[in-house]
Amino acid sequence: MKKMADIEPHIIPSIYLANYLNDFEDVILNYEVQKTQIRKGSYLTQYGVINNTAYYIKNGIVHLSLGHEQGKKSLNMFGPGTIFPVGVEIHEFRVEYEMIIQALTDCEVYKMSYPTLKKIATENGTFAGELLRENCDFIGYMFFDSINQTFEPCLARICDILYLYLTKVHPLSAKIPLSQSELASIAGASTAQMERSIRILKKEGILDTSRKQIEILDEEKLLAHCTLGMRSNIISVSYTHLTLPTNREV
Repeated sequence: MKKMADIEPHIIPSIYLANYLNDFEDVILNYEVQKTQIRKGSYLTQYGVINNTAYYIKNGIVHLSLGHEQGKKSLNMFGPGTIFPVGVEIHEFRVEYEMIIQALTDCEVYKMSYPTLKKIATENGTFAGELLRENCDFIGYMFFDSINQTFEPCLARICDILYLYLTKVHPLSAKIPLSQSELASIAGASTAQMERSIRILKKEGILDTSRKQIEILDEEKLLAHCTLGMRSNIISVSYTHLTLPTNREV
């Protein structure tokens, strides 16, 4: 039986979900939705406030975390062609109050109520199937993450986040303005997990670190450590509006 640390990154679920529902934008627009621009750093949901709104991400990336009195737990990132949260009716479960969704980039979203999302899914079977596939992948990542927190060095997850920042969040520079502690927070990694992963990546000549900054030295080697989900989502034609720059500032 393989140890968790020996599992190839291409079969590890991705922290980043995108490109499930791109073909259904016209369908969504036939219903009661509100097109909204969200500035980078702004919050779509607030800790302590119940959420009853779903968001279709047309452009941009949002970050999901759960709040707590003692801090917050980073979970997932959602890109174009996804809807989150997925709900069909309003609940007052604790998780509804703890959900924090923040824009990592400038975003264009379609806001809709849970009843509206339920109506779209009920009346459009293929859409419902893709929405289910997205939600299953999200839940699959959550299961993996619960194990990963205890047993894994989480190298693939850290590489996913670095590659996402490199290509989508800060695409004009190889220098990512994140400290190791900030990266650990986003990845949900312990200090020991982060230090071990950074050592591996430095040894392979993939990155270097300085105060509150991580510089990517070899993008191809970094990508090789990423999950298949990240690779396919980044390369997807659905990102033609976010073409990777050919010359990054170093």
